Amino acid sequence: MKSIQTNLITITDSYVKRAQDLLVQYLLSLKSEKFLFEVYKIAGLQPLTNEGYQGWERSNEINFRGHFFGHYMSALALAYHAEKRSPLKDQLIKEMQVAVAGLAQAQENYALNHPESAGYISAFRESALDEVEGKSVLPEDKENVLVPWYNLHKILAGLLDIYKSLKGIKEDTSQLALEVASQFGDYIYHRMMQLPDKKRMLQIEYGGMNDALYHLFELTKKKEHMIAATYFDEDELFEKLANNENILPGRHANTTIPKLIGASKKYQVFQDSELHSFLSDEEKEKRQTYFEAAKNFWEIVVNEHTYCTGGNSQSEHFQEPNSLYYDAEVRKGDCTCETCNTHNMLKLTRNLYFLTKDPKYLDYYERTYINAILASQNPENGMMMYFQPMGAGYNKVYNRPYDEFWCCTGTGVESFAKLADTYYFQENDYVFVNLYFSNEVSLPDHNIHLVQDTDRKKSIATFTTSTMSEEPSKPLYLALKIPTWTDEFELLHNGVLADYELKDGFAYLKRAVGKNETVVIKFAPYLKLVSTKDNPNYVAFEYGPYVLAGGLGTQHIETDNPNGILVRVGTKERLLPDTLMTTTDDWPVHFKDQMQPIEREDKLIAFQVKNVKDNIIFSPYYEMHGERYGIYFNLLEADSKEAQDAISQKEEWLREKERILVELHNFDDNNSEHAKKVDYQVSKVDAFWGRRYRKAFKDGWFSYEFRFQTNDDFYLQLDFHQKDVGKSMELLLNDQEIRTITVQEGPDGEFISQKFLLDNTYLSYEGSMKLTFKSIENETPRVFGITFLKS
Repeated sequence: MKSIQTNLITITDSYVKRAQDLLVQYLLSLKSEKFLFEVYKIAGLQPLTNEGYQGWERSNEINFRGHFFGHYMSALALAYHAEKRSPLKDQLIKEMQVAVAGLAQAQENYALNHPESAGYISAFRESALDEVEGKSVLPEDKENVLVPWYNLHKILAGLLDIYKSLKGIKEDTSQLALEVASQFGDYIYHRMMQLPDKKRMLQIEYGGMNDALYHLFELTKKKEHMIAATYFDEDELFEKLANNENILPGRHANTTIPKLIGASKKYQVFQDSELHSFLSDEEKEKRQTYFEAAKNFWEIVVNEHTYCTGGNSQSEHFQEPNSLYYDAEVRKGDCTCETCNTHNMLKLTRNLYFLTKDPKYLDYYERTYINAILASQNPENGMMMYFQPMGAGYNKVYNRPYDEFWCCTGTGVESFAKLADTYYFQENDYVFVNLYFSNEVSLPDHNIHLVQDTDRKKSIATFTTSTMSEEPSKPLYLALKIPTWTDEFELLHNGVLADYELKDGFAYLKRAVGKNETVVIKFAPYLKLVSTKDNPNYVAFEYGPYVLAGGLGTQHIETDNPNGILVRVGTKERLLPDTLMTTTDDWPVHFKDQMQPIEREDKLIAFQVKNVKDNIIFSPYYEMHGERYGIYFNLLEADSKEAQDAISQKEEWLREKERILVELHNFDDNNSEHAKKVDYQVSKVDAFWGRRYRKAFKDGWFSYEFRFQTNDDFYLQLDFHQKDVGKSMELLLNDQEIRTITVQEGPDGEFISQKFLLDNTYLSYEGSMKLTFKSIENETPRVFGITFLKS
């Protein structure tokens, strides 16, 4: 089975087509020459523009430079086949040609200047890689790039995508892209042969380097590229997942998901008998471990860490299993569901479907495609979201086009460049219809042009056929996906009930379709009430494939909050309803009767909620733009003890939150810590009991700079674990006063909070305060949280 390529599919669904058009428009407003600015500087060449892009692509402060250039190349490659207008296709090709030629020139010039590093291409110096490998780097040689291998993965993947996209179309550019990628693969191999400590390197996010290198090996068949890929395989992680251990709590989600995409890629690549011969006997035996790890990981994420939209994570991390209510309401509701994660989960899902043919993967794919991917784009200008809040009272916040370039903008341009790549599959004489969005698909092997006209409002899909030429058509059979969200379905072939066989989630028509024939499938979607496992009263509504969101008005719709490095997130309006207070005691039992369908010109479907205290209209979340919304609400009977208890509990949480001046709990050696200007020596981050921490070892230290404003004295609260009771360390306040901190016994529970009252003279005029934690023993206690509180 293979997917039908997007060059054969023309999207005609108005919402999805607009999303694709906006993406192409955005891509063509960007220039490869400007992305090459830093690459040329590193290669010793004169840049082609006066400046490069800013945001995450900047070079003067902490950055991820090079990452978006790679995403951009991939998106150009994908969009070329999705786009059908010749002038725009020509412009997309031009930008690919400039990108590849520029990288080739940079690679060649760098090799002349640094022959020992031939093949290297990057927007930053090799010292960034030295540092993540644990090598000593002089201060003047240090780079300000956070995750260098992550950035380089995007460049390698972009080259491979261009190679595939232009093969047989612009063969010179296609082959050059592969040559540059291959030489870069050679460089990585030689670097890995000198690697002092693989585990040290893999502590820092590296994207999907294993996935891209196995893909490169698949194309070049160079054993060196296969060997290089193995250095990015985390066998210890894979073995635990293959044993079905949920070791995800505390892990950075978008660091982890690509590792398993790589694991599934490794399993897939070596299904080929020729490539299989490259493996040692031990590697052949371990191959199944990679497959089991990928499958089990998917199950754990989807069943224990995923919201109804298909999204996952809180503040970029997997938290405790089945703690979605706590994550969305108590931790930080503005930071749920990083959109990068959903993009990568769909890549993994697609891989696993082709390897297993299990329809559960397609069910998840549809749910997430609609409710997390389509939902992430601004339908007015094509910009994309970073986090997607699941609670009530939030607004959507999108990236700015030219001075931010978030990770989720990068995966976003790829997502919207390949919107139709999982619409259809083909195997022998069967075409499998997976998703129901209006489109036209050409099937040259059968001389058939198939038009899908789907009325998503009425849940009816009509397929009509014609021939592409005067030649006779070849027999073609349709298999139509039967979604889990329909109570029943009716299938007609030329107006008559069709004869079909249900198998693996599809209805296989037993009679072939030919020229001028019609197939119609009618679904019966139903309303569904879903809740989180940690709070059965925290609910969301679904209708058919659509997650519904309650519209809550436009109050302060343009506001946002800073988060991490140059990221902006949505804000919660506390006075808006986040609880559905029901006025009948059997409301949940008869919830379908409480959802009154109404007509709204601007909505695909809409429901007015009855017998609740607030007047709220629910409609598909993916359409929710320009208004505040809620996906999950607390569902409680008005004036009940449960309602009063919930209100009291939330008021207490809000009081606690209102005392917070600034805090740090995501010890990630990434966005969260670097936003607080982290610095350290002989220190590491890790996770325990679902929470992340940092500690220093003998002669080590770590420091942060916090910024906040208060005219009063304040508390510093440090969070520790019970197992560290008795451990001590030094705390330096603003590099001046030294205090010795010893972890004291606390109340029952795993974690201990210790507070220290500080007067406001410690706060600088600009509102900053530096904390440095120094080891005075073999290691410091683990610090799980740093919070400044109002006194």
